[in-house]
Amino acid sequence: MPCSASRLTALSLSLLLAAGAACAQTEQLKMSLEMRLDPAHIDRAGGGRERLGLVTTSLLFEPAYDWWVGPAVVGAATGQRGGFFVLGAQVARRWHSTDNWVAQLGLLMGGGGGGGAPVGGGLMLMPSASLSYDWGGVQTGLSVSSVNMPSGRISSRQIGLVLSWDGRFRYFDVGEVGHKLSTAEHTGLGFDRLMLDSAQLHVRARQSVPASTVRLVGVRAERRLGPNMYWGVETAAATHGGADGYMEILGTGGWETSASAIGLSDLYLGARVALGLGGGGAVETGGGTLGKAAGVLRWELGRDAFVGFEAGAVRSGSGAYNARYAQWQVGLQLDHPGAPQDAPVVGLAWSGSVQHVRKAARKDGRQLDLDTVGIKLKRLVGSNVYVTGQAHSAVAGQAGAYSVGLAGAGVQTDLSDSGWRLSAELLAGAAGGGGVANQGGAVAQGMAYLGLSLDPGSEWQLGAGRIRGQHAGLNSRVLDISWTRSFGVGQR
Repeated sequence: MPCSASRLTALSLSLLLAAGAACAQTEQLKMSLEMRLDPAHIDRAGGGRERLGLVTTSLLFEPAYDWWVGPAVVGAATGQRGGFFVLGAQVARRWHSTDNWVAQLGLLMGGGGGGGAPVGGGLMLMPSASLSYDWGGVQTGLSVSSVNMPSGRISSRQIGLVLSWDGRFRYFDVGEVGHKLSTAEHTGLGFDRLMLDSAQLHVRARQSVPASTVRLVGVRAERRLGPNMYWGVETAAATHGGADGYMEILGTGGWETSASAIGLSDLYLGARVALGLGGGGAVETGGGTLGKAAGVLRWELGRDAFVGFEAGAVRSGSGAYNARYAQWQVGLQLDHPGAPQDAPVVGLAWSGSVQHVRKAARKDGRQLDLDTVGIKLKRLVGSNVYVTGQAHSAVAGQAGAYSVGLAGAGVQTDLSDSGWRLSAELLAGAAGGGGVANQGGAVAQGMAYLGLSLDPGSEWQLGAGRIRGQHAGLNSRVLDISWTRSFGVGQR
């Protein structure tokens, strides 16, 4: 019986497969990773102007032909505002000509701030237009964009450079979760392993500034490029050391090899480098560009888990940030390239979130409500147990630059016949910035959700819980409204 795929719809982030396990195949959805460098102007009080270089990175999915939507991050790369980050979502429409030219109109909306920039509540609107040439999966060109933070003092127009490339996002229908289906290729975002890490940094002394110790917690995802090479992305935030509000996002690449020659086949030795953006929390990263270099040890604990250690140095491209660090890791193997193709399908879900935080304590003694927008990623590790990573940034409540990064685990019930589901999760991570009182940065958050599925793979969730800092300060109730899209990915 021939297989047929259902038609894409404008609001869907996944394709529905035709019924029948014997003919089930991996469906494909285009994925674009777009990077943009914009020289932006910031208007400041007193009529002064300041030049600030921004990098916009977006991960866009194509739910309908030439309509693209997905998460985006804007960060400072040059100037004196290291730590300026905005987290949000972008919607774009593309038009293709017969001679490989691509025009695009887009709108990015998000929340954030940092680096002492006058962002007000944190809401950012960034419409843009670009014209690029398609070289065959890779596009280069120019953009014109406008950055507006309505409650702050930032308003600018700028010309930027565009570099983007298209990939394939492969997945299964969410109804196939728990089954075994054949796939010879990566599914989902294509990462092979995911790790949680904790780092301790010794920030070197400078003139009139003593040495200090800062602790970070973070998440890293990596994909192999062969038996020894890999690339990935990582993010981390401060939890101790008086640097609450510090955050970094970097791309990374590395090399590793097994120590089987000395009889330790489960031990891997290697090195890696990373480049990206970071700052905030009074850490002097200048414009915000960071670089890392480290040696790495990794010990495999069976087929699907590992622990690791690395030691190295991190340095800002400008500014005075210069530190040595040691990092511990615990990780999960998400995929095993080269393993048999008969793969179990596991659940993966993206969520867009709006949260209301009640009476968040401020450093000036006040308690004010604030609102955030956020992104959540969830992966099932059992029939009803999942791990999750989340990021949220302020858009209102006089807390621009307040951001939260969390990771943890949860449990959920199966969907009832009427489409209702209950779930609960416990998370830990870091939060700070925007004048919110959270000494050190470490936080824990517990949430309970009531979900309603209106169609297969799509769910609305209403949640309530509490976020609490490790020390005195932040201790607030949280209300959450999320829209979640689920699909299946293979795990060989």
